[in-house]
Amino acid sequence: MDVRLALPLSRTEEALPRLDALGLGAEVYLDPALLEEDGLFQARPPVPLSAHLPFWNLDLLSPDPEVRGLTLRRLLFGLDRAAELGADRAVLHSGIPHGRTPEEALSRAEPLAEALGPLVRRARALGVRLLLENTHEPNPEALTPVLEAHGGALGFCFDAAHARVFSRTPDPAPWLALLPEHLHLNDTDGIYDRHWGLGQGVLDHGAWLGPFLDRPLVLEVREGLEASLAFLKRLQGALEGQGALLG
Repeated sequence: MDVRLALPLSRTEEALPRLDALGLGAEVYLDPALLEEDGLFQARPPVPLSAHLPFWNLDLLSPDPEVRGLTLRRLLFGLDRAAELGADRAVLHSGIPHGRTPEEALSRAEPLAEALGPLVRRARALGVRLLLENTHEPNPEALTPVLEAHGGALGFCFDAAHARVFSRTPDPAPWLALLPEHLHLNDTDGIYDRHWGLGQGVLDHGAWLGPFLDRPLVLEVREGLEASLAFLKRLQGALEGQGALLG
C-alpha cells in the first residue's frame, strides 16, 4: 500500500525518521505564509510525496475579483513549489462556500471547470497530477461536470469525513462512483471534522475502502497513527484472505 501521512511542509524534515521507520510517504500542506521560504523547497524529501495546495479563504469563483486573482496566483505558485519538492500529485479544494444548495453548487460547475484550466495545464506541464477534493459540495453531482470537462486531466480525491460532515450525501458510494485515485482518510463522530484515527468513529472504512487500497492513501489523523496503520493492514489481510479462498 502507498500510505502517506499528512503534515505541514515545515515539519517534514523532523518527521523523516518516523516516516522511514513506518514505511510511509508524506502529503505536505503548502502553507501560503511559507511559500516564499526558498530553504523549505531546496531538498526533495526521500519518500513518496504529494502536496496539498493552499485553500484557506481562496475561491477561483469569488465575486471579489481581487480574491479570484489571488487564488489563481497562489495555486499556480503552489503547483510550482510542489514540483520543486518532487511531488507526484497535488490536491486542491474547489473553494465552494459551506451551505450551498444543490442548484447553486451545480451552477458553479461550468465556470469552475473553466477557471481551473490554467491550473490543469500548469500541472500537466510540470508532471504533477492534479486532484480535486470534495469539501463542502452537497453532492457528487456538483463535481461530475468539472471532472468530465477536463477529459481525465483532472482527478478526484475523496474525503469520506468531508462527505459525512459537510455534504448532504453522507454515504460514500455515490462519491466513490467518481472513481477516486487518491483518498484522504480519517474518522469522525459524524458531526465534526475530527480527524480521528481509523476505527474511532462512524465512517466504517472496512465496508467500502477495500477496492481502493491500491490508490495513495493519505492519513489525515491528529492522533492514533499506529492504530490507523494497523487498521489498514488488517483490512488488506482480510481482503487477501478472501482472495485466496476464492482462488
